[in-house]
Amino acid sequence: MSRRRVLATTAAAALLTTVGCGSKAPAPQATATAAPAVKVTMTVTGGKVRTASPRVTVRRGRTVEIDVTSDAADEFHLHGYDRELELKPGVPGVLRFVADQPGVFEAELHRSGARVFELQVD
Repeated sequence: MSRRRVLATTAAAALLTTVGCGSKAPAPQATATAAPAVKVTMTVTGGKVRTASPRVTVRRGRTVEIDVTSDAADEFHLHGYDRELELKPGVPGVLRFVADQPGVFEAELHRSGARVFELQVD
């Protein structure tokens, strides 16, 4: 075997021993965590809707969580996304989705016809 080949084989063996000798590469550090869901909380009492804002603005791609509690049976509907949530008296309902369509979307209660808020997705 030539001297050059012996050196190359020795170097390769040393490299494999160093890298593959049961030692593990350090685990990658977690970078950014996923952004928390944008929460919208609303209550309906005696036909009156209470929410923090008449318009909620979120960035496209964010998860939105709408928490609805009503004192009467109704149906929450988010137009444009065609998401519905059946409401039972006194039982909190949660609608969770990714806001992936830009625009302004009306949220309403179907049976009472009450307009709840607008969702603006930028």
